[in-house]
Order: sequence, then structure tokens, then C-alpha cells
Amino acid sequence: MTSHRFVVIAALVLCGGTGRLEAADDGAARASYVTPKTVDGWLQAGTDVLWLDVREPDEFIAGHIPDSVNVRYDQVGSAIDQLPKDRPIVLYCIHSAHRAPEAASALLSRGFTNVHVLEGGIIAWQVEGLPIRSSDMAGSPTILMKTERCEDVAQP
Repeated sequence: MTSHRFVVIAALVLCGGTGRLEAADDGAARASYVTPKTVDGWLQAGTDVLWLDVREPDEFIAGHIPDSVNVRYDQVGSAIDQLPKDRPIVLYCIHSAHRAPEAASALLSRGFTNVHVLEGGIIAWQVEGLPIRSSDMAGSPTILMKTERCEDVAQP
């Protein structure tokens, strides 16, 4: 097992997430998950994707998918008027188990239809060898792995 795969597994275990979308029993609309390879294929084919990074600003500054826009997951509703409805929107967070799906549900409930969640989040993107960038020009890109952030969800 490579060290990158260990990080993904450790993040999922520590944060209690599976990286998979669970069936909703509340009747709320749920976005589809897409793999990093699928989205990379869209990009290679020229699809204009809007990346929506729903993590905290310091997480975004440390490392993010190129060309993504940072809007905290709990602020997506206030950014609705600035988001396009005519192209795919792919949301992600650390491993896309809680924050990204919650933000995606907010978009779907407001009439957006082409909404997707990046399966495995930015960690899976990086494990696939796909690029991440840093907003800190002096620093190299990294993913902040703070266990207290673990998608801001209390475990039962």
C-alpha cells in the first residue's frame, strides 16, 4: 500500500466517512458523485467545469484544484446568484463525505441540475496524481489534514 493510499484510508477512518453517497431518507435531492478520472476526462475533452472548493479559506490557500473557487460549504446559498447553471459544477472538500454533499444539496434545492461531488475529495484527486495548487506563492501545495475539521460533523 502506498503512503498516499494510507493517507486516504486514514482520513476516512478518522473522520468516519466512506466517501460514498448514502441514500437519503429525508427526500432531499442528492448530487451524483464523480471520480477524479471522470472529471479529468471531462477537462481533457474541453468541458468547462466550475470547481467549487467548499473548505475553509486556510485549507484552500494551502492547496486546491487549479481554477477552483472557494466558497465555504455553509455560504454556498449566499453565492447562488454568482454561479452558472449552464455548465457542470463539481464540489469538493477534504474527502467529500459531508461538506461537499451538503453544499451540493443546497444548489440542487435552488434549481441547479448539473451538480456533482468529487468522490474522495481533494485527497483522491491528489492520489490520482492530478495537480493541486497553492495560493501561497512561497509554499508548495499541501492538503491540511486537521482532524478537528473532519467535515465538521459530530459522530453519533
